[in-house]
Amino acid sequence: MLNRSVIEQLAACDWVRRHQNVLVTGPTGVGKSYVACALAHRACLEGFTAKYYRLPRLLEDLEIARGDGRYLKLLKQLAKTDILVLDDWGLAKLTSANQRDLLELLDDRHQVKSTIATSQLPLEHWYESMPDPTLADAMLDRLVHNAHRLVLEGPSMRKTLSDLNSNPEITT
Repeated sequence: MLNRSVIEQLAACDWVRRHQNVLVTGPTGVGKSYVACALAHRACLEGFTAKYYRLPRLLEDLEIARGDGRYLKLLKQLAKTDILVLDDWGLAKLTSANQRDLLELLDDRHQVKSTIATSQLPLEHWYESMPDPTLADAMLDRLVHNAHRLVLEGPSMRKTLSDLNSNPEITT
């Protein structure tokens, strides 16, 4: 359960005005994406812009953009967005090209815009999802050191909210 005062503080959007980041970690189904999107939505109500990406899809979009000549334009668009939500960080190991793309993105945004990242991995395991430790240091330096960290705990909301879990199994 999150501390109400922490959420109220983040809902005031000072972290966006200060170009700080938010990192939301925890097991599957505890509401990481929900919290990230709620914070981004609240910021939009305050007049900020936001974009949401599942990180694997963003990396795919960047790869395609590199091939069709839109890479720099896409990076520029992402750099202008007040809040960039990167959902599912560390879900799959990054390639070297992915890592370079993320470094470019995070470097463009560092101390200029805010980023929200969600991950099932505890922060201390983020390095393990990256092939190049030097790039990992550079990326995480830009993302982590000016970030508010939220660690969510508890059972999966999908499991506890599902009507299917309370119905007996039907066999034929």
